[in-house]
Amino acid sequence: MALYNNRTDLKPMGLMSLILSFISIIIITGLLFAPLSSASRQLLISIDTFICLLFLLQLFIDLMRSSNKVAYFKQHWIDILASIPIIEPLRYARIFHILRLLRLIRSGTLLVQQIQHNRREATIASIFLLLILLLTTGSGLMLIIEGNVPEANIQSAGDALWWSFVTISTVGYGDHYPVTSAGKILAAVIIICGVGMFGMISGLISSLITEPSRKEKSHQEAQLHQEKEQQWKLLLTQQQLLLDRIASLEEKLEQQKKPDSQ
Repeated sequence: MALYNNRTDLKPMGLMSLILSFISIIIITGLLFAPLSSASRQLLISIDTFICLLFLLQLFIDLMRSSNKVAYFKQHWIDILASIPIIEPLRYARIFHILRLLRLIRSGTLLVQQIQHNRREATIASIFLLLILLLTTGSGLMLIIEGNVPEANIQSAGDALWWSFVTISTVGYGDHYPVTSAGKILAAVIIICGVGMFGMISGLISSLITEPSRKEKSHQEAQLHQEKEQQWKLLLTQQQLLLDRIASLEEKLEQQKKPDSQ
């Protein structure tokens, strides 16, 4: 059972939670100890809440994947506790999750195998991770750049998050936009990254549509195996008929030799 849990933790979603755990601990440390403005504090709380939701999603997926759910819950209860939103100090319990994964990552071969065998999950984990990074860096930097500019219309954490999300999606409502040169450069970078992220999503959806499902694959494999089995049976039948004919010819030859010898 320990081996199964290790393989589950090393899957791409588990590796995504490792990186997000580092980010979450940095955010919580800033919230607890750094002198932040109310807008910055609200922004970090919003990002931390979104990360917690991803933690809970990843834990739920691994729980459903586990063959022994009771054992999984006993081993990961502290991760579930550390993923409760709003209660920031609990996030430090993610340190145990980080240490556990770092210990497992020593097996580099197993890590590469998990990524290769779960490419779709690796793509999904990459999309979630990229989304978090873009939202965090985009909204945070934009709030720093534009927050103290009088003519700027991005003045609060909500404005920064909304602008970042709309820019990543390349929708561009135009209700919030940067007015400084640095803000416009940041917006250009976010747009380019957003296009790349949605390209990954399009590729994932295309693969889900075009690639046969597991049931179809198993049905095709069973059908192919059945066809091969029928071919082998046909070959064996033909071989047996050939042997019978050879035996019949040998009997006829023996019968012809007997009168000649007499």
